[in-house]
Amino acid sequence: MTSEAIETHQATHEKAFWEEKNLSFKAAAPEDDLLHRQFKDSNRSPNLTETQFFGFSVPEENIHALTYLWHHPNLGIVSGGAWVWQGVKQHVLQSELFNWTTYANEDVLVNDLWDYEFDNGYHVQTLEPLKRHRLRYTDELRENAFDIETQALMEPMLLETGMHFEQAVRARGELRLRGKTYAVDCTHVRDRSWGQNRSEQHVPAPPIDWMTGVFNEDFMFGCTAYDHPDLEPDWKGHLQLPGGDPTKGGWVRRDGELIPIVSTRKRVHNDYSTLAPTAAEVLMTDATGRQYQLRGKVVAANRFNVWPNMDTWICLTRWECEGQVCHGDLQQVQWHDYVRQFLGR
Repeated sequence: MTSEAIETHQATHEKAFWEEKNLSFKAAAPEDDLLHRQFKDSNRSPNLTETQFFGFSVPEENIHALTYLWHHPNLGIVSGGAWVWQGVKQHVLQSELFNWTTYANEDVLVNDLWDYEFDNGYHVQTLEPLKRHRLRYTDELRENAFDIETQALMEPMLLETGMHFEQAVRARGELRLRGKTYAVDCTHVRDRSWGQNRSEQHVPAPPIDWMTGVFNEDFMFGCTAYDHPDLEPDWKGHLQLPGGDPTKGGWVRRDGELIPIVSTRKRVHNDYSTLAPTAAEVLMTDATGRQYQLRGKVVAANRFNVWPNMDTWICLTRWECEGQVCHGDLQQVQWHDYVRQFLGR
């Protein structure tokens, strides 16, 4: 490896996937659905991260779910668990189902990501890498349980760094929530990240949003962006947009083709009593020049401090575009400076 290549490789470690703009994709390999232990050799930072995110929903009941694995390979610990709630909540412990482990020994991953289970009962099996997974959880005391299988709807969108992918899936199975049983048959966009640092330090920036949706098997999207300053977001004049470009990346899969999102004009509206997102208007432009006007209405929301210096609102959102409707994610990260200035204003 040349010195230039080494510097480039090291630079990709320093920032998470949402901190730099992405305009091209790579092809994912089956091993990308397993642990990437090799990065410990080139990156000794305690912030080195590997994640696995899934979710599912019952849109007609305003039920949303998030399940997660967060591995710190240089610290030898894993965090994660299961989370399901109905409607709009103000506190994670209002959720009908919440069970999270902050520190567990990485021995949990002795079978890699093929089969692991937390002491909180969250259990994941990789049935076929990049294709099929099974998610399970049981809590008899609170009459909570789920058994969900996901099936890929597309090839993964792997960023040009080769360290993050997103993939639309169909999720089917059964959810038991506080004693009531629901059939699950929904679409969802999962993601994985590895090989990069994820710092827990303060970020003096406005909120950033990750938005996803599957309208049908020929039209699905994912997009990461800040609000556009021209649309007069509440933070304008108070916080600076990192790098000046509100668009950090995205993709549209249209008629079998995966196309980069190159620009956005987005505005998310928030309830200032909680700072929960309530609605969104998004204009995305892809690399062919085609534009997509989306309107989103939040139907279920809750927040979680993935680490103490930030908040993340996870929202089930009803998206409309080109006469079609789907339910997908709007996830908004809010840092200290924004929350301090705008909560309760």
